[in-house]
Amino acid sequence: MNLSRGSSLERTICDRARLGSLGPDDALGLFDELLRQPQPRPGSVRAFNHLLSAVARRRDDGPARAVSLFSRMARAGVAVPDTCTYSVLVACCCRAGRVDLAFSPLGAALKAGLRLEAISFTPLLRGLCRERRVGEAVNVARRMMPELGCPPNVFSHSVILKGLCDDGRSLEALELLRTMAGDGDETNVVSYTAVIDGLFKEGKVEDAVKLFDEMRDHGVPPNTVTYCSIINMLCKVGAVDKAEGVLRRMVDEGVAPGYAVYSSLINGCATSGQWEKAVMMFKEMSGKGIKPTVITYSSLMGALCKHRKCSEARQIFDYMVKSGEKPDVTTYSILLHGYASQGSLADVHNVFEMMVGDGIVPNHYVFGILLHAYAVHGMADEAMLVVSDMRKQGVNLGVVHYGTVINALCSVGRMEDAMSQFNQMIREGVHPNCIAYTFLVQGFCTCGSWEKAEELVFDMIRRGIHPETKEFTLVIQNLCSEGRLKEAENLFDILVNAGVKPDVVMYGTLIDGYCVAWKMDEAMKLFNAFFSSGLKPNTIIYGVLINGYCKSGRIDDALTLFREMLSKEIRPTIVSYSIILDGLFKAGRTTAAMEQYRKMIETGVKLETATYNIILGGLCKNNFADEALDIFQSLLSMNFHLEIRTYYIVIDGLLKAGKRKEAKSIFSAISTNGLEPNAHIYRLMIMDLIDDGLSEEADDMFLSMENSGCAADSRMLNDIVRMLLQKGEVCKAGTYLSKIDEKNFSLHASTTDALMSLFSDGKHEEHKRLLPEKYHCFKED
Repeated sequence: MNLSRGSSLERTICDRARLGSLGPDDALGLFDELLRQPQPRPGSVRAFNHLLSAVARRRDDGPARAVSLFSRMARAGVAVPDTCTYSVLVACCCRAGRVDLAFSPLGAALKAGLRLEAISFTPLLRGLCRERRVGEAVNVARRMMPELGCPPNVFSHSVILKGLCDDGRSLEALELLRTMAGDGDETNVVSYTAVIDGLFKEGKVEDAVKLFDEMRDHGVPPNTVTYCSIINMLCKVGAVDKAEGVLRRMVDEGVAPGYAVYSSLINGCATSGQWEKAVMMFKEMSGKGIKPTVITYSSLMGALCKHRKCSEARQIFDYMVKSGEKPDVTTYSILLHGYASQGSLADVHNVFEMMVGDGIVPNHYVFGILLHAYAVHGMADEAMLVVSDMRKQGVNLGVVHYGTVINALCSVGRMEDAMSQFNQMIREGVHPNCIAYTFLVQGFCTCGSWEKAEELVFDMIRRGIHPETKEFTLVIQNLCSEGRLKEAENLFDILVNAGVKPDVVMYGTLIDGYCVAWKMDEAMKLFNAFFSSGLKPNTIIYGVLINGYCKSGRIDDALTLFREMLSKEIRPTIVSYSIILDGLFKAGRTTAAMEQYRKMIETGVKLETATYNIILGGLCKNNFADEALDIFQSLLSMNFHLEIRTYYIVIDGLLKAGKRKEAKSIFSAISTNGLEPNAHIYRLMIMDLIDDGLSEEADDMFLSMENSGCAADSRMLNDIVRMLLQKGEVCKAGTYLSKIDEKNFSLHASTTDALMSLFSDGKHEEHKRLLPEKYHCFKED
């Protein structure tokens, strides 16, 4: 009777384990009952193994409890442990973080004469890898297991490969995988996918793609997980085109892409700025009946808004709502931010109202978008209403919110209100940051309240907030750009007095402000203070000073600084070289400029198109058109990339030098070099033809210009009319006057003077009446 009852209990345990209804707590009770059986049975170990496995799954103390139960079973002698029993113990030791103890049950199994299988070692391998003892795991799999007669299987290898990749040793994993494939060891898609994933995480994209291609050669076709993994990783590293190629290959091989694949592609396209391709992927996804989620919609909308395609993003939003997908606060935030960035405040208001109407509660980020949108447009009252709404809804303002409101108030000169918000922030326990202080300091500097600005700087330091030179440099830059140089100087002095050490950028910003205002003596005084502070000047500061001297006509001082820069082994940029060349040419010192040009060539300085424009323009303006033509032709022979402006400079110079034939030749070469003449060049050529008495050819060229799609501008038409009138070509002038009227252009003062001279000189009476009626008023005048 006892034997029958024991056999029934064992069957019950095995059946429940098979059906998955054997829980950890039930297993504890059943273990005690099974242990009370009067004598061991040959099949009892199977039931005990199920109970041990179930107890091991218990949270927190499961593995330790299972080991304790095994000890009770062994002492009672009710069942003889088998390979499965010892495998459970190995797994328990590893799950409990005691990998070293896992070797003990393995040794016991071998001592008992049991034949171990590869699956028994899998928990040990996984535990070693988890503890970053990957080398030991490799040794167990590649040496110990074969010696014990249980060579590692595909699962063992997958654990090792993943462990190597997780340890940042993906190249070792790759080498091991290829060795396995070469030795004929069993590998599967999981092995390849793990290594591909590891290579991607370490940025070894080419190796990962190459391994992906190798899979077929070894008879391992990629599955959906592999395709999804490689597409996702390619998108993350910005290789969207390659990811799209993998998608096409996936479809060609009959593997159906799912939501995850298309979401990765859409997000990848969005992140890399390829919004058109993101839309295409979205349409393809929808066309295959794969329903996008809110995350997919939001990603696509974000890409569109980033490229100022808010109308298209709104269409995607409406399509999402129509398809039954409910937008969340993130989706609304993306649309709000897009409209705010475009300055579409009416749309911002409408979307916000829609969001509230949908029952979605605005969060800190949403309110921040609204505050920033109003602050940027100087709408301080609207920003204050947003603050009021935040307080009504119980949303606490952070330092960023307060900073935005303070900025809005300072920008419109409401300094009292700005200080009120600042003090409110302090009272609420929100610690101010450097940015909030800079807004206030700039506001008070703009208003001329120097004492208050200085007080804030010292208050900032007293609170332990170090003034960031980057932020205050921006304030100085803004003041300089507004022409408030005195205010910028005072702020600079305040910061120095407060113990702030200006860096190269801050010094350079104020020096540049002096140079723009042509206050070179003050700029040099600050430059000397810069030296005294122990900072080393760079090419930017020298460039600013050299440019200032050149612009103010002090070329010798500019050259002195330029030589000083060279003597200090500070390598000039191409911009610095260009400034010197431009200054020399404008001063009429062509020989010195060309000498400098030759030195640049000899020292290997790579000249840009803008620099050649300066050289060619300087030569032409100083009556060296032949030299300019020689340099231009040498550039053409070297296939140097030239701009259309370069052609304009040379043609203008040649025409002014009376070299019409050469200018015409250059004009003809424009199209053969892959460019098209613009209206400015056509104006030069047409005006020269008229001046040469070739008005018919000028008409033909004008017609050719219009046929090529190049439209005449106001300056061209006015210049043509004026010169035709001066040449007595009244009828032709009337034709171009009609074109001025058609385009609704205004007459220039010089054109008006030419018309008045025509009607007052008593000549061409028979032609004057052919002019458009509206211009007959000049006769009465």
